[in-house]
Amino acid sequence: MGIKENYARLQKEIEEACAKARRDPKEITLIAVTKTQPIERIREAISLGISDVGENKAQELEEKYPDLKTLGADIHFIGRLQGNKVKKVVEMAEYIHSIDSLNLLRKVHYAASDMDKIQNIFLQVNTSGEPQKAGMKPEEVEDLLTIMKNLPYGNVKFIGLMTMAPLTKDDAIIRESFQKIYDIKEHLNLHHLSMGMSGDFKIAIHEGATVLRIGTRLFGQD
Repeated sequence: MGIKENYARLQKEIEEACAKARRDPKEITLIAVTKTQPIERIREAISLGISDVGENKAQELEEKYPDLKTLGADIHFIGRLQGNKVKKVVEMAEYIHSIDSLNLLRKVHYAASDMDKIQNIFLQVNTSGEPQKAGMKPEEVEDLLTIMKNLPYGNVKFIGLMTMAPLTKDDAIIRESFQKIYDIKEHLNLHHLSMGMSGDFKIAIHEGATVLRIGTRLFGQD
């Protein structure tokens, strides 16, 4: 199936998942994960009404950026952010989902300050405990937020939390991971949760996601 058919099916499944969770689909932002996708396919997705795109790698985003800018979609950087790529990513992305340390936060703030820009950020939390995954420990989130409030970091705007589910087909383990970050969100009285991908977005919706990051379910397998 093509992107149009995939998107129609995806919208229906999101609506059905929201109905089961007694949630309004309007609460959900769909990010089309466009890594490895040529600009023609991204253009098609945006023409269908998708207004947010996500890229994982700074170099690939840089290559696509001139075209993405003309398409008018909001750009999300959702991959691991290296310190030497901060300036470029801040230049291009409206949202950065992968802030996981005070050091990285500082670099983003200073880069945004130099550009006279307010950078929207999510704090990435490793709720699965998997060592290969980026993200701060759940117990570190509150401390970093306290530091942010007490330091003059006026060029970063905190949007919410982001996590990735553990690599498993066990829905109970995935659900537990999502519940953990939802509990942090509730405890700290936050709003946005960026969680849920092609394989687990229905669970994420049920557990309170407000932002989904969907690639293969929209564009198909590479």
